Amino acid sequence: MIGKISFACIITVFFFFITAAVSGSVYLKNGTEITEDNAYITILQDQNTTSENFSITFFYNTHCGACHTAMSYLDDYQELNPGVVISYYDLFNSTENRELFEGIKKEYNRQYASVPIIFMGNAVLEGAGAIRTNFEPLVSGYAGKNSPGFSSPTPQAVISPVSSGHEGISIPLIVGAGLLDGINPCAFAVLVILLIYLMSLGSRKQMILAGIVYSSAVFFFYFLSGVGLFTIIQTTGLVKAFSFLAAVFAIIAGILMIKDAFYPGKGPSLAIPEARKGTISRYIEKSSIPSAFILGILVGMFELPCTGGIYLAILSMISLRMDIGSGLGYLLIYNLAFIIPLLVIIGLVAWGLPPERVNEFRVEQRRVIRIIIGCVMFFFAAIILLELF
Repeated sequence: MIGKISFACIITVFFFFITAAVSGSVYLKNGTEITEDNAYITILQDQNTTSENFSITFFYNTHCGACHTAMSYLDDYQELNPGVVISYYDLFNSTENRELFEGIKKEYNRQYASVPIIFMGNAVLEGAGAIRTNFEPLVSGYAGKNSPGFSSPTPQAVISPVSSGHEGISIPLIVGAGLLDGINPCAFAVLVILLIYLMSLGSRKQMILAGIVYSSAVFFFYFLSGVGLFTIIQTTGLVKAFSFLAAVFAIIAGILMIKDAFYPGKGPSLAIPEARKGTISRYIEKSSIPSAFILGILVGMFELPCTGGIYLAILSMISLRMDIGSGLGYLLIYNLAFIIPLLVIIGLVAWGLPPERVNEFRVEQRRVIRIIIGCVMFFFAAIILLELF
């Protein structure tokens, strides 16, 4: 037992260390991307960086989590430097601001650009991380060139460009969370039962095809559900309220998951409801490709109490840092990682591993899996609450 708990803690520490900030993108006015860590140095040394016609223009979307992170930083900066002039433009439901945005993009040779974004002099800072890292040094640099439009910041007013860890989510964290969620007891159990039943019919080819169709249905249901929820969160402006609820749900789910590891079947549990298992069994027994797809959709719906803690936490973290355009890519990566364990099981069975052996492994390891998932839910809840408060 101690070994299993230690293994769970190691996994939790692994998730902690792979959490990292996304820095964003920095460009010169001619469209050249700057990849150096201290991009502001390259900008200030560029021959086209002059104090003439200098201005700071900030575009954002009211319902973009990353935009609020950038705005909070800029608000803090302006409190210390009231003479710095920043023009704010909200792109949400504003045709005039969008037209202005398109015009400035052309002027700065940017075909594609996402908010939050700052156009200033010879530089473009795209993303909350890029803004936090480069904004203050650039303003100080332009002040040294006697640029009009703002006062020169005093040494006491300098804000450290060191990232707070708020601006994004690392790809390894997204992939790791998806993989871990993919071995949850719910989806895993139904797939194994489906494979065992199809094997009993003597058709390995049909078994493999049904497994792939089942996994694809689970993927589409989860991805489309995430897109819908993410869109609602962003367009209604309820990012912080949703994030708080997601953190609370993750804590409760983590407690129940660990409780199920030590006291299975006692009290409330995270599992597919008993009332729904009959419906699932009927579709398993039909043993057809269309029924495998329907089964995947049903399992996606019924297993949300079992898997929703990690998914909602990831949705919350993405919503706090990114707009819809940037966040959808992360959702896609998460859900692809989510079905990888299912596809691996199908591949192993196709190579001759008996589904019964897979089921035995699932039963033997479900306690440690639940402990790990519970610890990771606590980890995500802590990240979200630290950001909110």
